[in-house]
Amino acid sequence: MDQQVDMTSTVRIPGTTRPSRTAVIAFSGLLLVSTVARAQPPAVEDAPMGPVRVETLELEPTVAKTGDLITQRYRLRFPDLIAEGQEIIILEDRVAPEALPVHPFEGVSLRVEKDLVDGEHIWEFVYGFRLVDPNKMTYLLPNFSFYYLVRDLGEDIEDAEVQQVDGGQGLVRYVTSITDEPLLHIRDTIELGSFAGRSTFFQTLGWAVAPLPLLLWFVMLLRFARKPKAVSLEKQQEADELARLEAQIPVAPSIWEARRAVNRQLKTLQDLPPRADSEQLAAYERGMVLALRDYFLADMSELVPGDTALDIQRHVRGLKDGHRKEALSVLTDRLVAYQRGLEIDGAAPIESPPLESDAFAGALAKLRPHVRLLNNVKSLIGR
Repeated sequence: MDQQVDMTSTVRIPGTTRPSRTAVIAFSGLLLVSTVARAQPPAVEDAPMGPVRVETLELEPTVAKTGDLITQRYRLRFPDLIAEGQEIIILEDRVAPEALPVHPFEGVSLRVEKDLVDGEHIWEFVYGFRLVDPNKMTYLLPNFSFYYLVRDLGEDIEDAEVQQVDGGQGLVRYVTSITDEPLLHIRDTIELGSFAGRSTFFQTLGWAVAPLPLLLWFVMLLRFARKPKAVSLEKQQEADELARLEAQIPVAPSIWEARRAVNRQLKTLQDLPPRADSEQLAAYERGMVLALRDYFLADMSELVPGDTALDIQRHVRGLKDGHRKEALSVLTDRLVAYQRGLEIDGAAPIESPPLESDAFAGALAKLRPHVRLLNNVKSLIGR
């Protein structure tokens, strides 16, 4: 068997010495530091940044108690790329207050303020948070991400890649106002008595006295309104004269009184002799004209006291055809004839008083209420 030859040998270089243990350890540490530094990620400043930047402003207030609303502003800046054929879309629905992962806080409100300054969009997201943890300590408001899309104009939103940028954090010191004691005795133990009765008395007195100024003002207003106003002697004389003249104006008769007056004048016509003189005719016609005018004014409300006999005749001719119009036409024709005769010759001649009386009686009979009602019913049935 061949003898095994040891090929390992130590080679010594002339002029060199064996390295010390300290140098070996230092060299190994330097090599380790270089390896760790090469494995670390690049600094934030050196990392590539997207088009959207977030500035986290100061949180208000930094010390809060139970129920306080905490306001946090996030300012987003991104360029307007429309001129370059692109568009940045902020996904606002993903940062709604109710969708934020910010436990132990909860988002309760959001207000977005949007501005465009020198080709740069500046959006401020103003959040309202409320702390839901009752423990007294300092809390860190967690950061969350804002999502956005960068798409070419005309490109579908579904084809664009969703990107995100993170916001900052904020510290809040929570001072709770809820205590473990159900009842706090923080006042002095001195008993000052009960003033409930006196308070009730003064409250009742106040409610009783409060309406008195208004009542006094109302009474004075009534007295002032009822106080007669002083007028001059001339105005008083004019008022008295006007009242005297108004008292002399006869009251317009009713339809029944006017009908009775016409019937009395008709009785006078029937009593006239066959050859009555002009004075008798004038007296009769004058009375009949006055009675007929009163009858027309009472029967037709459209007429006024100043209407002449011709005005009344024209008004009757404009009525609807029927028995009433025929009867009124007979009366208006006699009224116009009598009025013209009195104005020209002193009295219109009457050839036959009996025939004149029958014409008047027939017209007045048709104008009786029950006859008019019967005529109306007949006209409705005849249709």
